[in-house]
Amino acid sequence: MEPVWTVIHLARSEQSAREILRFLQEESFLARFRRVSVGAQGRDCYEILVPSGEAGEAQQLLIENNLLR
Repeated sequence: MEPVWTVIHLARSEQSAREILRFLQEESFLARFRRVSVGAQGRDCYEILVPSGEAGEAQQLLIENNLLR
């Protein structure tokens, strides 16, 4: 069964999204990111997603490790 994904953070660069993704995967979370465009200037940002059941724990881990910028 495919998990229901929840956005836990919006990263402002692909590099930041990849860093967070790598960290979550090293901590044994199933995680992915996807690019979304926002704003009139067409600046991209990236959603960090985890399965809904792990969202709170994953987000707390990012906060504790100062990875949310």
